[in-house]
Amino acid sequence: MIQACLETMRSANAEDLFEILPRIGVLRDSRFGKPLLELLEQKDDLKRRQFAAYALGAMGTKEFLEPLKKAFRETRDSHGAAARDFQMAIIEAIGALGDDAAAEFFLPILSEGPPGKQSARLHRCIIESLGALAQQGGGRSLEVLLSLTQRGDPELRALALSELSVAYWHRPNQIDQATLQRILELTNDRSPVVAESALAALESLADVGCHRAEKLFKK
Repeated sequence: MIQACLETMRSANAEDLFEILPRIGVLRDSRFGKPLLELLEQKDDLKRRQFAAYALGAMGTKEFLEPLKKAFRETRDSHGAAARDFQMAIIEAIGALGDDAAAEFFLPILSEGPPGKQSARLHRCIIESLGALAQQGGGRSLEVLLSLTQRGDPELRALALSELSVAYWHRPNQIDQATLQRILELTNDRSPVVAESALAALESLADVGCHRAEKLFKK
């Protein structure tokens, strides 16, 4: 099966490549690294680069963080749907790698000027990747998500709240008091989408066994 995957990487068209993604994620063989990095560098074929980004994320190896960051920077000013899809794939892959250092890479992108429609989509993808990192114990990613609840964009604040609660699903009673208090405060936010997200976050935490969240509902 490993040899079949390697052969597909060498000769298959872009559509066939995506069919082997599940196998790459299961096998995670070190022999996949070099051909995937070579595909990531194929600047004349964004679809193959997109596959390579997803596949590198599926490998779950932190050493791929730097090549993925480099690829993102190279296409940061590119336009068009294909370029945007490639950038999204890179962001998702970075989240899948589980390297909390990625939070520092994401921060400047999130701090760019008022987002247009495409930038807002990119920011949402970054917040979801921060959530993936936070789920894996990323302390810095948790800090960034908490700071994003101060942002002006209600939709991004709501998403950050959702990701904060998901980050603690497997360890609900480890949520710190400051984070829980911030979520509680935002149940009274002037934006309905933020207030609803905060309430849903508390309910989610209570459902997975967070004792302090449970007590809030009993009150």
